[in-house]
Amino acid sequence: ATIVAIAKKLQEEIEEGIQTFGRTKNQNNETIYAYEVDGLGNASVMDDSNVPNLVAAPYLGYCSTEDEQYLTTRQTLLSKENPYFYEGKFAKGIGSSHTPENYVWPIALAMEGMTTKDKAEKERILDLLVATDAGTHLMHEGFDVDNPENYTREWFSWANMMFCELVMDYFDIRVEK
Repeated sequence: ATIVAIAKKLQEEIEEGIQTFGRTKNQNNETIYAYEVDGLGNASVMDDSNVPNLVAAPYLGYCSTEDEQYLTTRQTLLSKENPYFYEGKFAKGIGSSHTPENYVWPIALAMEGMTTKDKAEKERILDLLVATDAGTHLMHEGFDVDNPENYTREWFSWANMMFCELVMDYFDIRVEK
């Protein structure tokens, strides 16, 4: 068997596993992708701020931004049903167990922007990121939704890169995959 055939078979097996075991129900009893499963029927409804994550599925080439199950998953993850979704006076978005509670990550915000076709939403997120840099002109790891002057990491190259990629995406500059 060729490497291509082996990879194709593995891809099919992984997809079958995701469809069979990697989905769960949200609070509205809608089918969504689970963040993780334990093999015993339990699943986590959450997302993390790093990539890869569930919000990034279209960016990673797993599905389209119009995929119905993805959109239901996304809507769930960008809500209080996700224990790492925080909303405050200055921002709302996905944070992480790696940073304090109520801190959202610019990486997650940028990915939220790159996985929508809504130009106004992309612009809203870009404006939000610029407005919450605490005057440093750099992206941080995470910042407090109620006080962006409180943040982790003075600068975070990954978050800076994701901001740049969202700017490029806004202007329809994309690398073909």
